[in-house]
Amino acid sequence: MSFCCLCNINIGMNDNNLKDPLLWKRKAMAFVTRAHHHLWGKNNEDPLVFLFQMGLSNATTKSLLLGWNKYGQERHYDTWGLKNQQAKNSPGKEDCFFLPPGIVFPHIIEKELKSIWIHSLDPAGPVLMLPGSVPGPILLGNLNNPVVTVSDLFKGLCLFQEKKESLCVKILLPES
Repeated sequence: MSFCCLCNINIGMNDNNLKDPLLWKRKAMAFVTRAHHHLWGKNNEDPLVFLFQMGLSNATTKSLLLGWNKYGQERHYDTWGLKNQQAKNSPGKEDCFFLPPGIVFPHIIEKELKSIWIHSLDPAGPVLMLPGSVPGPILLGNLNNPVVTVSDLFKGLCLFQEKKESLCVKILLPES
């Protein structure tokens, strides 16, 4: 299994939003695992076509552990180990946050899940960072290689796919 970042940067959890970091990690890992199984399960043609059209091979998609959140879901802050926040992205309840439908990108460093991003199936659509994720750039590759910075998730993933042996790709995404 390959991982998203091969560098040795120590990034902690985003403790500002977390009241139970272990619960967040357990819920987040379960979500990423389920999304990965959905992407490679039944009725997955739309997200796989989308990823192909965005330039990603199946091998890259699998190695980066990308997934698919088929349906939008509200989740309670408490059940994810998060401090109750003013819900910016939840269409319903104030004590909930929203996991929108889309491609799930887990940022994993040295076998530890740090952040989760969800990109809609619209190429120009928004990218959302899940509450509790570590803010900051996504680093893909070896930091001893020249670093190229991009601000689009799929451009960065495609660049990494093509140049992972010779570049380190730094993807800057807006923090939610």
